[in-house]
Amino acid sequence: MAYSRNFNSEYTGTATTLSSSYYMRSFYVANRDAGAASKRAGFDANRLSIADGMALRRAARQLRNFSYDREQDSSIRNSVQAYIDTYNNTISSVSETTDSNMEHLGKQLKSLTSSYAGELDKIGITVNKDGTLETRDPLFKTSDISKFEKLFSGESDYMQRTTAFAKRIQNRSEALFQSKTHRQFLSAGAPDTSAPDAGNTTPPAESGTQSDTTAAAQIVARSLDLDTLLNTGIGANINLSL
Repeated sequence: MAYSRNFNSEYTGTATTLSSSYYMRSFYVANRDAGAASKRAGFDANRLSIADGMALRRAARQLRNFSYDREQDSSIRNSVQAYIDTYNNTISSVSETTDSNMEHLGKQLKSLTSSYAGELDKIGITVNKDGTLETRDPLFKTSDISKFEKLFSGESDYMQRTTAFAKRIQNRSEALFQSKTHRQFLSAGAPDTSAPDAGNTTPPAESGTQSDTTAAAQIVARSLDLDTLLNTGIGANINLSL
């Protein structure tokens, strides 16, 4: 198997390696800007937590679906690096919300990861005091792939429980967003459709900012739950989860 000198580069040889940035884009397929560090400042914490929860679920699914063999060695490490970045994004956005339920979910997710700190450390991943993850070279790049399989494969309790927390974070974030949107609509003078005489009034479109459009797309994306090229990164493999 050919190996890339640059850990974050893509190449095609006897095997195809996909970069960590490729995996980040695939995890944040519903909202690419939310996955870009340079653009996250343009979102509020609620919108970020929706995107991050969705992305973390895709990241965990990607790792659980890998066949952990030498042919995918570099792609697996790159995918784990992208998972770490997605996980850190989630911890950040959840910690910035003011909802007590979200705060509790964030603490539970950090506690879960901390319980695996020893195993993560053996493959060059450090659990920091603030709950975020960080890779350490050269151990992260050289640890036997079987150690990655133990933590991240489909049989991993850590990945299964992380997936469950990511789904709960996504669902709670969406509920908060919908509640906030409803309150804003009512405060603008719109009739409460829950009242007996409210009729079937349809809310007018909001003012049309790009961030509002992006947030709406995130809600719609929940029902689509696209997983583009997540299994191999090669060819078209699209799953629709309704």
